[in-house]
Amino acid sequence: MPLDDLCKNKIFKDVPRYEEIKEDPHVMELFSSIFTGMSGRFTRMRILCAITEDPMNTLEISKKLNLDYKTIQHNIKVLESNGLIVREGEGYGDLFFPSELLSSNLPTLYKVIRNVEMKLEKSKKKYIE
Repeated sequence: MPLDDLCKNKIFKDVPRYEEIKEDPHVMELFSSIFTGMSGRFTRMRILCAITEDPMNTLEISKKLNLDYKTIQHNIKVLESNGLIVREGEGYGDLFFPSELLSSNLPTLYKVIRNVEMKLEKSKKKYIE
């Protein structure tokens, strides 16, 4: 499933044309480490799309994405520890929201994902299976 099918109309709807994106090298490195080489990159992207549409807790994310609760917990820890999502509340019902770091650098995230897709297109693979 290409990126556009995943969430182009959700979190990337206001991103400028790809060619016009100016990225911060430090943010580019952070996003690259989280969304390109590690297993779970697709799950983390899906979580971001889900909470951008509607902030929700871990169980709600798990049900919406039809993924195991522990898988969601793990990927939330990765996103949260890297400052890409924020938690509101204390305990089981905590809601997750995109962080300011993520929101203010969506064009850079878009560019990272697009770069990966272009490399995979050459090898006939897809970023998202």
